[in-house]
This record gives sequence, structure tokens and C-alpha cells, in this order.
Amino acid sequence: MIQKIRLLTLAAALVATGLAPVTSAASSSDADGFYLKDGDRVVFYGDSITDQRLYTTFAETFVVTRFPALGISFTHSGWGGDRVTGGNSGGGPIDTRLERDVYAYNPTVMTIMLGMNDGSYRAFDQGIFDTYKNGLTSIVGKVQKKLPGIRLTLIQPSPYDDVTRAPNPNIPGGYNSVLIRYGAAVKEIASANNQNVADLNTSVVAMLEKAKATDAKLAEKIIPDRVHPGGSGHLIMAAALLKSWNAPSIVTDVAIDAAASRITRAENTRVTGLNVTPAAITWSQLDAALPMPVDMGNAETALAVRSSGFIADLDRQPLRVTGLTAAGYDLAIDGKPVGHFTPAQLAEGINLATLATPMAAQAAEVHKLTIQRANLHNTRWRTFQVPYANAGEAIRASLPDVMKALDDADLAAARMQRAAAQPVVRRYELKGLTQDQIAAQGVPAEQLPAGVGQNLALNKKWKSTAPNTYGWDSGLTDGSWAGNKTNTWATDDKDTFPKSVTVDLDTPATIGHIVTGVPAFGSTKTVAVSISADGQNFTEVGRYAFSLRKEEKRLFNFEPAAARYVRLTYVDHHAERVNYNNTFAFTTDVQVFAPAR
Repeated sequence: MIQKIRLLTLAAALVATGLAPVTSAASSSDADGFYLKDGDRVVFYGDSITDQRLYTTFAETFVVTRFPALGISFTHSGWGGDRVTGGNSGGGPIDTRLERDVYAYNPTVMTIMLGMNDGSYRAFDQGIFDTYKNGLTSIVGKVQKKLPGIRLTLIQPSPYDDVTRAPNPNIPGGYNSVLIRYGAAVKEIASANNQNVADLNTSVVAMLEKAKATDAKLAEKIIPDRVHPGGSGHLIMAAALLKSWNAPSIVTDVAIDAAASRITRAENTRVTGLNVTPAAITWSQLDAALPMPVDMGNAETALAVRSSGFIADLDRQPLRVTGLTAAGYDLAIDGKPVGHFTPAQLAEGINLATLATPMAAQAAEVHKLTIQRANLHNTRWRTFQVPYANAGEAIRASLPDVMKALDDADLAAARMQRAAAQPVVRRYELKGLTQDQIAAQGVPAEQLPAGVGQNLALNKKWKSTAPNTYGWDSGLTDGSWAGNKTNTWATDDKDTFPKSVTVDLDTPATIGHIVTGVPAFGSTKTVAVSISADGQNFTEVGRYAFSLRKEEKRLFNFEPAAARYVRLTYVDHHAERVNYNNTFAFTTDVQVFAPAR
């Protein structure tokens, strides 16, 4: 029934937009197999790790973006310091916590993650363990008695980081070995009560091990205090929870046979208006889901994602196009450049979920609303409900009005969140490129031919339309490709594009090769290179869209021409932020050479 509702919603949207489907939308993101159902009310319960509202908001955003037609509510009820007995940090004993923070919301689904504090950060102790096991068993019994039919997901506790730093020598095997034993008890209790279990320890440890092998210092930042993960660690925790809920990996899956002008696959989307010409391939899509918003501009997040199965398990949005005849293709969605691809890459398939697309931007807005909505509830709960529960009568008299106002705001924010996640028709264009057009996009700098002579731009002066005032105003022509502040130049960080910088070679010269590059940090994207003899009339000789988080140097070869001025124009920027505001444009160097002899 849920699948029918979702497909009817999608069909209604198609009618509203006047689009007739070319092919049916068989859905891999089928809600029928997913643990959560339309109308569910979910309460996340736990200690300070749940109180961070990170793995829980990631999980919420995934559900809202992957299943925008399902009406599911979420309440975040973690309290720092909690154990199976409740807490001494203001939340109250277990019965108070359950009554106020769980039963009050009449959940149909509840997740419980406790254990980090229960183990007391010491070697395994049978008595302490028995208190934990008996306490968790008691919580399950109480909840089931109060809320018959509730579906529980018992969570095996997330790890204490004994991977990126040495374990405590006073704890045999390290503290995480204690938590693993507690997790075994969680699994046993879940099995005894025919309830779901989610392992938030194993996959995070595996990710930490791979991350440490890649970048040991950066890996330490994933769980900076060894207990409370940052967003990068919580993302992998959320993935483990979602996988226990049988979350689908597919966002959408589209395949096009350009030679036959035919859609051969369309999962979880409607594809219409396919038009194939020698110059371009265009079509429209109305997707039933959005990709998961992942901040790959954050170094720790990028490391965690690449050290895990997150993308393959939960964020696949393949686009495959075969039967292509051009030398290369530029993909744009809603007129916004997405990337340049070879026919072989498109035939194999590209994962749109990992690219800066309008769908990713839409999903990021949904997640922003998820966090804002969760913060509203937290204000209601932690700023008013609990602190003033025992206040004087005159104060308490107004408390219901404040709480109702915040509850209404919470519901309104949830409506905004759901509205932001709804399907939008997207227009795709694959524009064919000739070999000459591809050549204008440059080649790796290592292909600079021999016999080009000295760098004509070395130590030459420049002038920018967007001068930097943060100390990044040197290094543009120093002959160094080092990606550091001394040797890297940058524009200002105003969101005004295009920006440009023009190098003056002092005297006219015949030139045929220009090399420029970007550091591994920053969000510099498309750079156009042009030359001029008089400083007024410029001719573009190439442009290239640089990759994120990758140090790149690009060589532009062109017909020899007399020029005195070389201009770099920063056309746009990547949406992701890599270490610095994404509106800075960074360049490691500009080098200019005469034609090869």
C-alpha cells in the first residue's frame, strides 16, 4: 500500500507538470521492504552520543530524502551521562526519562543506545555488566508493557576509539573490548524479545582502521575525544542503523541507449522528453528520492566515507549512457555544469550522488531543516520543560503555552522539511565535444613539451578584480607549485563570480603554452584562460573544471600568438567547502611559455 501511495504521488506530480512518462518507475527505493512505515513515530533514546543529535539527524534526513512521501515523525531524546538506570546530569532516573521523554510521544518505533557510560571506562567487571544487562532488559520490558506492539531497535554501543590511539594499558584489550561484550548482551536481549538490533561498533572500527592507514593524524579527529564522534563518525553510525532497517542503496538508476534513442532503465524516477542529436542528448527526470547530503568538503568526513562502504551501501545514483559518438561530453543539470566525462565513463556509469548536482543542493537544504527542527524540540525540552518543571506556580502557569508554541513551530518546521524534499523536475543535457574542444580543456601539465624555454611569467606582476585581504596575495607567479599560504594565491571570498586576475608579462611575446593549477584545498572549479596583446581585448585559449580535494596542474596548448597579458577567470566554484569558504578561488601558480622549438 505504501508503494502505491508513493507512486501515485509521483504520477500526480507528472500530471501537474504535463510530463508523460517514457518508461515506468520500478523502484529500488521500495518502501515496502524498509523497516519504517508511513505513520511511524520514532523516538531516539540514549546517552550523550545520542544527545549530540548527529547520527539521529543523519538517519532522519535519509528517511525524508529517500522516502519523501512517507509521513514519519522523529523525536531526539538522548541525555548526556545516561546509563540504564537513568542519569545524574539532570535528566532524572529511568522511570522519569521514559515517562517524559518516550511515552509522552506515543512512539511506534524506539531506538535505544546505552552502554558507553555503563561500562564505567574500566576493565570488564561482571557486577557492573550484570547491572547493565538487567537494566536494559528492564527498560525493554517496561516499554513493551506501556506501549504494546512498539518496534524496538536495540543498538550495540558505538566504539571507544582504541584504533587511532593506543588502548589504556590498564584495560586488557582496551575499553572497546568491554563495549563489544556489552554489545553482545544487547544482541541477546533483542533476540529474546524478537526485536531489531543495530551494530554501531563493528563498521565504525573497520572504518577507523582504514582511515588510520590512509591518514593517521586526520583519523584521530573522527572521534576526537575517543567517545563522542564528530559528524564524520556519526555518518558511519547512521549508515549502520539504516542498514539494520533495510535501507535501499539506490537513489535513482537511469540507463540510456543513445544509439537507439531509448531509455533502457529508470528506477525510482520518471524519464521524459528524451532527444538525441549529434550535438547533445537531453531529457527530463522527476526523481522519487534525493541523494544523501554528505559534506565531502570536510576532510574527516571525506576520509570516513572513503574508508567505509557508505556510498555503495546507501548512496548510489548511477547514470549510464551508451551508444555515444562524440569525443567527450559535458553534463549539465538545470543548466548548471556537473562535470566532463568520456564516452567510456558514461558507458560504465557515473554516480550522480557523489557529484555537485542540483539534487544534492536540494538534499542539503532538507538536512539543514532537519537540524533546525531538532533544535526547536531540544529548546522546548531542555530549555523550558525540564528546567521549569518544578518552578513556582506563577512560572509554571505559562509553561504549557511556551511548550505548545514550540511544538507548533516543530510541526511547522517538519512541514517545511517535507516540502523541501518533494520531487522536482530536472532537465539534463549531455553536450557533445569535439577533440578540439577537449583540447581546449587542457591536458596534464606533465605533457609540457621540451624546448619551450623559460617561464615568461616568473615573478611578473598581476592585478585582480577580487584582491585578497587575508594574506593570500602572493605566490601567483613565483614559479612554485607548493600548496601553502606562501606559495599559493587566492581571490577574496565574496560571492561575486566571475572573478579574474591578469598577469602582465611586461613586454609582448609570442606564446603557445600556459600552465596553471590549484591546491588540494579550496573549492576552485572552472577556470578560463585567455590572452591579450593590449590588455583590453582577450581571446580565450582554454578552460577547465578542476576537481575537489585534488592538487592539479593543467597545461593549455594553443596556436602561437603575440600577447603581453594572461588572464585567469574564475567562472564558478564547487558547492562543497574544503577547509576554506567555498567562494575563495585558489591558484598555485601561472606559468607561460613560448612555442616549442
